[in-house]
Amino acid sequence: MFIVITPEKEVPNEVDLLCKMAEFPVVLHIRKPTFDKNKMQRWLQQFNENQHRKMMLHQHHELIEHFDLKGIHLKEIHRKEADNLDKIKHYKAIRKTLSASFHSQEEAESQSLYDYVLLSPVFNSISKSNYEGKSFQLHQPLVPVIALGGITKETMLLTPKMGFSGVAVLGSLWNSSQAFDAFKELFAHYKKWY
Repeated sequence: MFIVITPEKEVPNEVDLLCKMAEFPVVLHIRKPTFDKNKMQRWLQQFNENQHRKMMLHQHHELIEHFDLKGIHLKEIHRKEADNLDKIKHYKAIRKTLSASFHSQEEAESQSLYDYVLLSPVFNSISKSNYEGKSFQLHQPLVPVIALGGITKETMLLTPKMGFSGVAVLGSLWNSSQAFDAFKELFAHYKKWY
């Protein structure tokens, strides 16, 4: 699985870039913590139905009722809220994909509630300073575990040997002045290893 995580803040031509990326077999994780519900709704309206079906929402999960999105992603803080178990059951009942973020290998490997999980930081983070990688080595996780943190074309080749089922890219993509070229290069390397 190849996941593109959106930058927290809007970048020039971001919607156009995401539309182009959605032409590839990828999952788009939509992470916009500064957007209120109305702004997120307007932002999502810029995409077509096929693009929506590749999107996992990190915030404003209720918008999944208005758009045919792939599913929702729960951050650590949301996983601990008691009412989210009912939300999870509801989204599973309507066949939506559920994912979550973890920073502990043991927690990530023991999950069975989610369709897949993100584990970070695998390598030194590109988008966050002083966020050192942990070089995880997975042992029979219950669901696919996706590597996040410091994913570059060089580090990506190590991830299958570490037991990961795919990668999520953020800094190596959006820190580039040519984001779509960076995406194509990263995706080509991903196809070599997965």
